Amino acid sequence: MSITIEDISKHLNISVSTVSKALNGYTDVSSKTKERVAMAARELGYQPSAAARNLRRQRTDKIGFVFNNSLMYIGDYFAEIIVGATSEAESQGNNIVLYTNEGDSPASLQKLVRTREVDGFVLVWNHVPAPIIDMLLAESVPFVILGRRVSHPAASFIAPDNYQGALQLMQHLYNLGHRRIGFTTRPSMAYTNEDRFNAYKDFLTQVDIPVDPDLIIETKIEPRSGYQAANRLLDLPDPPTAIFAFHDYVAIDAHQAILDRGLRIPHDVALAGFDGLRTSLITSPPITTVRQPLVEIGRASISALLTLMRQGNHAPIQQTLPVKLQVRQSTAG
Repeated sequence: MSITIEDISKHLNISVSTVSKALNGYTDVSSKTKERVAMAARELGYQPSAAARNLRRQRTDKIGFVFNNSLMYIGDYFAEIIVGATSEAESQGNNIVLYTNEGDSPASLQKLVRTREVDGFVLVWNHVPAPIIDMLLAESVPFVILGRRVSHPAASFIAPDNYQGALQLMQHLYNLGHRRIGFTTRPSMAYTNEDRFNAYKDFLTQVDIPVDPDLIIETKIEPRSGYQAANRLLDLPDPPTAIFAFHDYVAIDAHQAILDRGLRIPHDVALAGFDGLRTSLITSPPITTVRQPLVEIGRASISALLTLMRQGNHAPIQQTLPVKLQVRQSTAG
């Protein structure tokens, strides 16, 4: 049977009100009484009710991580993100609760928000539509969008510098002599796709290479989408000498498609991905990629959210973190 403050009250022969005030650090209770109550609580095995404490303080010390697609597609991207996020949250006395919310409708997320189970939200979504952001703002709940830039002026986000990372990769391929570079897009990822795709097109324009629509192939989240995209590129009468895959999983699919044709990487076709996931190391040769600072993104998202939670009138926090090109044998073998 659990011990209550009434049990402590009877044990010490003092009022329930005094016990409650002593446990909660009220200044109108003497230090000696606080010590007696604390000792009795330890001896009797008293555990305070988290629900009651949260009700009094109007906070839960919990942060909600909300995903809008299946966790099976997140893999080691999330594995690194969560290392930084949990480290920062726990150092600040908070815990993380994971939720899934498939689809882009505000209704189901709004139900979660109104339970007040957590004090704020980190959204790990491919794309956060404006109605979702407007709903969160109307509910006055602190939130941060992780890993994705958004254009909404009132939304906070922590994102990698997708544009500069893609420019670095294009410069690398160009320096190696590649002039026909295939690119696989991912329209469902909105601004992430826009930033990487714009960098691809802008770089070609800067070096006076026409943007060839035949070299631009759309991919989706479904398995083997990258395999099919690579085959479409390699089936062209004038195929690319290098493929810039939208992210590392697409690059791994493309890697298999290239090898299945009996082609050599990078001698016949160079290949590069994006994100810097550990899975990009499992292929032979390992895949050149642009590494996101995933641990730091996780840490920074929690830090930003805690700032918003503690300072209700704080301006939106919009932070872009630098990325780093990691050259491996799939381009420079």
